[in-house]
Amino acid sequence: MTEKKEQIIQTFQNGRTEDELRLFPFAVAGLVCFTIAVVLGTGSWFVFGSRNRLNIQTAAETNFPSVNAEKPAEIQALPPAMEVNPVIAANEKTLPEGVVEVAAGEFTIGGGETKLPVERVFVRNFSIAETEVTNAQYAEFVKETNHSAPPDWQNGQFQKGKDNFPVTNVSFQDAEAFCKWLEKKIGLPVRLPTEAEWEKAARGNGANKYPWGGEWNKEAVISKENGGQISAVKSFALNRSPFGAYDMVGNVWEWTQDTVGKNEAVTDEEVKEALEKGQVLRIVKGGSSLIPAAQISAQARYEIPENTKVPSVGFRYIIERK
Repeated sequence: MTEKKEQIIQTFQNGRTEDELRLFPFAVAGLVCFTIAVVLGTGSWFVFGSRNRLNIQTAAETNFPSVNAEKPAEIQALPPAMEVNPVIAANEKTLPEGVVEVAAGEFTIGGGETKLPVERVFVRNFSIAETEVTNAQYAEFVKETNHSAPPDWQNGQFQKGKDNFPVTNVSFQDAEAFCKWLEKKIGLPVRLPTEAEWEKAARGNGANKYPWGGEWNKEAVISKENGGQISAVKSFALNRSPFGAYDMVGNVWEWTQDTVGKNEAVTDEEVKEALEKGQVLRIVKGGSSLIPAAQISAQARYEIPENTKVPSVGFRYIIERK
């Protein structure tokens, strides 16, 4: 390398060193200023910015709570329009034993064996007695109210061993009096069912001819062909409706609220004559064990004067639901 070239390189290196030395204090000062700026900026964000962000986030979560977040008690509570009705809640707690629930909904009545026009009706939810009212239950009513006992009872007492047999030889008025007594006793609305309510409780939501299905089953109920006698309630496990009510076909006919109008079809001339004489006719349902199997079904109905008392007619009650 020539001497002149070495001098040029040396001069350049010396100059660069002197420039670096002169710039060093400025670099240090810049770094210090940058560090201070970062520290002050971060602190300001935490002091002012983060609080605002927290307030905004809190407000947003209050108005639009996260689906996955655990909701506080006040959010979990139902709005007033959806709260449980206290009357219904009370009914749920005070329903007596021996009743089953029947859900509200539309139900088709008529047609088939009834010779009545098919009609679609809406039935409110209600509770119905699991069995027909028994002799023992009716005896308690007679004792507390001094109501007259059925004419077949001896000295006001039913036959020994018949406690759980359905009470019979009671008129529509007798059945209504029992319902009013029970209503006062339990503090809930009690009455006889309408024909539509009775039939829905017996058939379920479908179109069953019998509580157990669409075909006759001699193991499910007694008829005239296989003995023709009334039994204690719940004697046949198969004779149970989809809602859980026993013996709604066979055993004994059951009173309903429904009446027969003068322009309606009636069963026979005797019934027609009673209607023409001005007697109030009520519908009884289900058939009894004293008649042929062909006449027993959930649609079976007959019209009789409301003051009638016969050995094959009893009743069950319903509890209205608010």
